[in-house]
Amino acid sequence: MIKKNLPRILVVDDEPAVGMIFHRILGEAGYEVISAASGVECLRVLKRQDPKLVFMDLQMPGMDGVETLRRLRETHPSLPVIIMTAYQTVNSAVETMKLGALDYLIKPLEGEKLTAVVKQALEVGKVSRLSPVTRDIAGASGEEVIARGAMMQKVMSLVNKVAPTDIPVLILGESGTGKEVTARSVHRLSQRADKPFVVVDCAALPESLIESELFGYEKGAFTGADVARAGKFEQANAGTLFLDEIGNLPLHIQVKLLRFLQEPKIERLGSRKGPVEINVRILVATNSDLERAVGSGTFREDLYHRLKVFVIELPALRHRGPEDLDGLLINIVDSFRKQLGKTHLSVSAEAMALLKAYRWPGNVRELQNALRSATLLAEDVVLPEHLPMSIQNSRPAKAEPASPGGLNEVIRRVEREHIGNVLKMFPGDQAAAARELGLDIGALELKLKELDL
Repeated sequence: MIKKNLPRILVVDDEPAVGMIFHRILGEAGYEVISAASGVECLRVLKRQDPKLVFMDLQMPGMDGVETLRRLRETHPSLPVIIMTAYQTVNSAVETMKLGALDYLIKPLEGEKLTAVVKQALEVGKVSRLSPVTRDIAGASGEEVIARGAMMQKVMSLVNKVAPTDIPVLILGESGTGKEVTARSVHRLSQRADKPFVVVDCAALPESLIESELFGYEKGAFTGADVARAGKFEQANAGTLFLDEIGNLPLHIQVKLLRFLQEPKIERLGSRKGPVEINVRILVATNSDLERAVGSGTFREDLYHRLKVFVIELPALRHRGPEDLDGLLINIVDSFRKQLGKTHLSVSAEAMALLKAYRWPGNVRELQNALRSATLLAEDVVLPEHLPMSIQNSRPAKAEPASPGGLNEVIRRVEREHIGNVLKMFPGDQAAAARELGLDIGALELKLKELDL
């Protein structure tokens, strides 16, 4: 029985079995599910009904998912759309992301993951933050929150909970895990979204300058202060101030920050007017152990307890699931394709295998830098030799003739798994499986022999 007032979800797929899966899984969760068997029917349904979320197959006869999405965007620019495909390719996914698909899923669909994706997509739709790959920030180098895996879905759940409030947030994580990106998410999803978001890198400011940078100064406050200048607190008024690497703040500045958190007023250096009230939300981040810093006396215990009321801890990239890495790769490659004007740029299977096997000690920042240089060097296809040597050297050791292993074997296993999943979806119908994979029947038969399927 359908529960009242729950969102309506449209499923667009030419295979009736897929629609039945959605009806069973999401229907049991209380959602209203409606179906369309083609892109044309999808557009007709949208004229009559108002779904809050669309799941769309990528490869359909006639009007495929890419063209349907393109036309859908003309009339429904903010409707969240999730693309479904049975064979994971960066290029096809990138094309839908360019058109504003929210995410993409690999078939066969898993019930638990499907319901989690639906919940997150509907949350994104509520705040009208539609952009590619479950993201909430538009960045010039693919700097968006990718939240497909369980760890990052938990992070985004915390972000969504704390964003509407004004309480301070402490963001923890290794260097390069995306602490500033997460802080921007909190700001973008808050009531302050249209107000300033001001970033201060506490580690980059000399101790002699940090006070004047944060709190500003009046003319004549010190030698060289020829004109009055507003500090970062004032620049962020009505918005959000993000203090990155908070562990590097000198103790006397920590005292001033604590005082501001207790009573939101600041005073410029050299001011004769006294403190003025400032309406600023404080977000802080660090990659250091603040508890240890408290123990060693370099960080104030009272400030630490004030900041740790709400903590968001970011996982290292090596601990996040393959779903997140896939999404990051797609997003970052697409971003650099646009910047460089290389519209047909793709990533070879060999390079992709290396990228997925690497442990990324520098996390997302290292991934961005690696892809930035690789896309600059590549003509049409990113090859292993375009990647930094640290990644090339991490390739699996070449296998002995009689033993499994090596890069080709990794690629073979990935292909075997994907094609095997598609065959399960179309039992006894290789023609349908070939269409889903984007192959002709002859090429599929050769691939099946090659992979012993």
